[in-house]
Amino acid sequence: MTRFILTFCLIALLSCNSNQSQTQELALATHQPEATLTCKKGPLEYSVFNEPDMNKELFAVKFYAIPKSQSVHQLIIDMRLKNGGHFVSPNATRDFSGKFSVIMDDTDAFDFEGDLIENPLTEEEIDLHPFVNGSINWVRKNTTYTQQIELNTTEAFEVKGYIQFTIEPACTLEKVPFIIKNNGDKLTFEFFGC
Repeated sequence: MTRFILTFCLIALLSCNSNQSQTQELALATHQPEATLTCKKGPLEYSVFNEPDMNKELFAVKFYAIPKSQSVHQLIIDMRLKNGGHFVSPNATRDFSGKFSVIMDDTDAFDFEGDLIENPLTEEEIDLHPFVNGSINWVRKNTTYTQQIELNTTEAFEVKGYIQFTIEPACTLEKVPFIIKNNGDKLTFEFFGC
């Protein structure tokens, strides 16, 4: 009986040491965030929200504007994917509730010129997963979306909106808010909050 108790205690002790070693290795691995993907106060570079753990997040996003002329600007949404993150392209021909989309407040300050341009352009593929079961355009690479706008005013304005998409494999609906501001001499496209 004594042998049985000693053997059991020895096995329990060894398994505790083994689990503790694995926990320490995991803890070390989770404290190495990427320097370029941060969330901070003020103008943001790439970000996800609610103090992200960048080693676990599936995406990061950046908004910016490029002037083409005094009244024409390109709004850029730069989507960075990691850890197998992917989402449905706005170019998917079938209707999906979590398809990437841009939603913004109504405004007379500017008009959209043309469609939202995806680069690189996704290709249609067949996905036999029960929720898809057919053709779909998955965005699996870092991708930019460009929307050209033409300003209708030189006066200051602020227009709020958000991008919305379901990030897979987490299957969570993401809404990332933004604001488009014109202070009379410069148009900016940036995060609205962090």
